[in-house]
Amino acid sequence: MIKIASSVKISFNFPANWETAFQYYSDIPRLVTHLPHIRLVPMETAAENEYRLWYNTVELGRYHIHVYCDVCVELDWEQRIIRLLPIQNFPAIPTKVTVNATSTRGYYSSEGRFLVIDDKATRIEYSLSMKATPPRPKGMKFVPGKIVDAVAQNITTNRMKEIADGFIESSVQGFPQWKDEG
Repeated sequence: MIKIASSVKISFNFPANWETAFQYYSDIPRLVTHLPHIRLVPMETAAENEYRLWYNTVELGRYHIHVYCDVCVELDWEQRIIRLLPIQNFPAIPTKVTVNATSTRGYYSSEGRFLVIDDKATRIEYSLSMKATPPRPKGMKFVPGKIVDAVAQNITTNRMKEIADGFIESSVQGFPQWKDEG
């Protein structure tokens, strides 16, 4: 097994009042387009606030890692918090392993807190975490477990930071287009 577990906390200023920022980030299908390495998987049986996310990356130039995470979205307008919480409402994810790929179910969560700066800016405190334990690709069977875990931890920490930074940059850049559409 490969131990994938990491979390990141960051904050950034957003160029809109908190209500507009909250509305913008409440659109989960749009929100996910701003997350590097993460995509939505269409689920016909999903409730309006439930989604399956697919984390997909190639590591060490060879190993394909696929982690599916089911989440429920909670919008708390009163506290100004958007949460994506892990659930297990959808069909099971079969664990698969090949020479250079592995896939399994994992757990993703995130939280965005919207803090008022003024009527034109909002401070967003954003945290995200993911964990999973997929089996090792068969091509790694001779690599000692401690080495695999150390490399996986380093890669996962870097990927989570990459996802968070990419999310901030992409979502802030996408805001003017959304605003023009609305």
